[in-house]
Amino acid sequence: MKLQLSTQINCPPRQVFSWIDDPEKAKLWQKGVKKTEILKETPEKTGTTFREEIEENGKRLIIFGEITRYVPNKLIAFLLDSKIHTVKATFSVSGSEHLTTFSANWQIKWKFPMSLMAGLFHKRIKSNILEQSKSEFSELKRLCEI
Repeated sequence: MKLQLSTQINCPPRQVFSWIDDPEKAKLWQKGVKKTEILKETPEKTGTTFREEIEENGKRLIIFGEITRYVPNKLIAFLLDSKIHTVKATFSVSGSEHLTTFSANWQIKWKFPMSLMAGLFHKRIKSNILEQSKSEFSELKRLCEI
């Protein structure tokens, strides 16, 4: 499953990126993230590994992640792995001093048995993920524009 979403934010790209780059700040706009633990940190960020605890509808999911690409104040990419899926995610910012385009791309590969459900309910699952992401993007926009 491939997903893409972007939004315009009225502030500089470096300010938006600070909300993506910092795990503590990211938890403020990524609703399901309850806890983030850095397992191995590298000075250049690429190769940094972490563990996140996600909670949605009372259910907890542990995700292990690695930063696979990092361009300061421009782009951060992750490989995320959990018991239900593997996700390649890329967040990027571009723009001017007063207007930023924040974009996200996800490639989700569902694991069995979730892969069966994803096959049957593809449109619904995709719609739910996009709606949650739009809500999170709105919160990020609000936080950046304060």
